[in-house]
Amino acid sequence: MTAAELVKKHLDVANRYKTVYMWGCFGSPVTEQIIRDKAAQYPDWYTAEKQAQLRALIGRGYYGFDCVNLTKGLLWGWSGNASAYYGGAKYASAGVPDVSADAAIKLCRDVSTDFSRLEAGEALWMPGHWGVYIGDGYAVEERGFNYGCVKTKVSSRKWTHWYQLPFVDYGDAVFTG
Repeated sequence: MTAAELVKKHLDVANRYKTVYMWGCFGSPVTEQIIRDKAAQYPDWYTAEKQAQLRALIGRGYYGFDCVNLTKGLLWGWSGNASAYYGGAKYASAGVPDVSADAAIKLCRDVSTDFSRLEAGEALWMPGHWGVYIGDGYAVEERGFNYGCVKTKVSSRKWTHWYQLPFVDYGDAVFTG
């Protein structure tokens, strides 16, 4: 996928879909089954209260993502298919591994803190969190349970690093340190 396609897909999710932050999800429609599955996998995050909040979204057209899984889901082919368990994504496909936000940064050779050279489609990182720069000073991120997938001003957040993803085609815009 090209950087431009990645940006377009992030904007599409932010502008056209209802999302909710769900730890460990990469685009699943919010259903009783996914809530039960994820609560069994991550019981500390999926408290009874959180499960009740998520159950209130069942049947209302919501998709669950966490921050890094928004990007991974899109790279894995997420299409917003409401009848597919993963929303149309194919787990760990397209040469994109299943890694956390903190592990993803370790996949890249060139990581920078110089935000003056940021280009659209590059990943933004702060400890435990991830977003994608979309240009003109903005990012798209799955921000948290009360926000969903949103467009945010980069300068209003505490991003510490950025980098190009090894599985995205940036064309001639190659960062070299």
